Order: sequence, then structure tokens, then C-alpha cells
Amino acid sequence: MENHSKFRVVARAVKHHDAAGEQVYRSSFRILDHIGEEIDAGTGTIDFTDVTSAYNEAFALGRERLREIASETIQ
Repeated sequence: MENHSKFRVVARAVKHHDAAGEQVYRSSFRILDHIGEEIDAGTGTIDFTDVTSAYNEAFALGRERLREIASETIQ
């Protein structure tokens, strides 16, 4: 089992308007080290009509990226 305690994922749902002018949410995440410095960030590509779906995707994307970073460090 890999220890990710040195890092944390901060997930957000960013509100914006699509081409039709409708309010939608897009996922966004940051990965921070143990002192709060950002080591990576990313944004999703799917627009969601509800904030919960965007937040859930942001957290999933952040955790996936954190696993990639951990595996790169181990190898």
C-alpha cells in the first residue's frame, strides 16, 4: 500500500456559463504537498449541470493523478 500522507487533493466545482448561457460547473483540482505548496493541478473537460457531479469528478481526477505521481516517485 502506498502512503500518500505527504500530499492532499483539493477538489472544486467551478461555476461558469456554457455557449448557450446556461450555468454549468466544471471540475478542478489541485494537489498540495505537506506544507501547502501546489505540485500539480488540472481541470476536467465535461460541463455538469449540478455541482455535486463536478465535485465528484474533480476529486476522482485528483486522486487518479496523485496515484500517478506516487508511482512515478516509486519507480
